[in-house]
Amino acid sequence: DVPSNEQLIAHSHTTEQIADELNTIVDLGGKVLDVIVTHPIYGSITVNLIISNRRDVQEFVHKIETKQTKPLKELTDDIHYHTVEAESEEVLDSIEKALAEKKYLLS
Repeated sequence: DVPSNEQLIAHSHTTEQIADELNTIVDLGGKVLDVIVTHPIYGSITVNLIISNRRDVQEFVHKIETKQTKPLKELTDDIHYHTVEAESEEVLDSIEKALAEKKYLLS
């Protein structure tokens, strides 16, 4: 078994940037386990995603576009969290660095 490392990462970006955000994570070897938003009335809402490759990203974005629905992040002014899994801390660090360079990380 490959050892697994997980990190909760805070994000903020536009709906149009969802595919780029998720592709950035999976291209660097990460798996997006979930999305979490903290709603002022309903509290913490967590939904499992399990996105581990570009096909998963494409299917997820396609569902958002064709189901005429809004992503959870729109409930919280684009602020959301992903639990990201990777085989090492180094991979998680490179994912966080790439997301920071694209200004997707919440400061």
